[in-house]
Amino acid sequence: MTDLLEFTLPIASTDPESEMVQTAVAWLTPFFRGGVVVELSGFGPYGEPEQAQTLLRGYLADAPENEALLQEILAALPRQPFADFYGEPRVQHLATEDWAEAWKRHYRPLRIGERIVVSPSWEEPSVGSNDVLIKLDPGMAFGTGTHPSTQLALRLLEKYIRPRSIVLDVGTGSGILAIAAVKLGAARVIATDIDPEAVRTAEENARLNEVRNQMTLLVESVIDSGRYPLVLVNILADVIADLLLHETLAARVEDSGVLILSGIIQSRREVVELALRATGMGVIEEISEGDWVAFAAQKV
Repeated sequence: MTDLLEFTLPIASTDPESEMVQTAVAWLTPFFRGGVVVELSGFGPYGEPEQAQTLLRGYLADAPENEALLQEILAALPRQPFADFYGEPRVQHLATEDWAEAWKRHYRPLRIGERIVVSPSWEEPSVGSNDVLIKLDPGMAFGTGTHPSTQLALRLLEKYIRPRSIVLDVGTGSGILAIAAVKLGAARVIATDIDPEAVRTAEENARLNEVRNQMTLLVESVIDSGRYPLVLVNILADVIADLLLHETLAARVEDSGVLILSGIIQSRREVVELALRATGMGVIEEISEGDWVAFAAQKV
């Protein structure tokens, strides 16, 4: 696999859910296909234990065009609304193996909702007889369960999934939502992503969880056929709006089906709400965590 460029931005906050951190995450995420890792450091920029901070990390393939992109990001940072709170950014070259080890330092088992436990493959968490255990190695695809948007999507998925149904997961990333859907009772999940690396990672995670035979994985955006009782999208607000307005996302939902949308920062929620109304859909439930919100929607 290709070696990587690691971009690290320290934020002067000990709360990863603070407004300044989440604003920075929302701004940085579109630049990095794998999303942004949020990590709480126990020390300040010079090792001061009393100045703990939050570190944001993003990864790109080590290529000249991405080095140029990182220079554009660095140049734009002083103009951002969180400019008064970030420390010195760092860019370093990183071997793929080093990146994988970096995940292991901060990725631990996590309970989400009532039954779901998400765990890296190298851990053996304690689970109850009614729990749903999802083993997950993120690879270079976004979605480990640590981000609020993924947790919100899982909570809504747990509530709205129908036993033995067929589910569509658009922008599957690591495959976490698709795997959860199967383990929560779906007969089959069709999972798509425009990034071949994400589809490869989702396939590996599906095999790890022994659900590969119940998943169809496709390198594409929204498929152009079929209607489903449950459709899942965990991307970003503007991308969701584009899928609703310019692709066939709304048409993929059955008349009585549910569309779960996550990855929406509060300041961009209206973009999604307007797109839903324009396609004949309305929000039936919303849940939030910090600056992030997720919707369950139906046709009206």
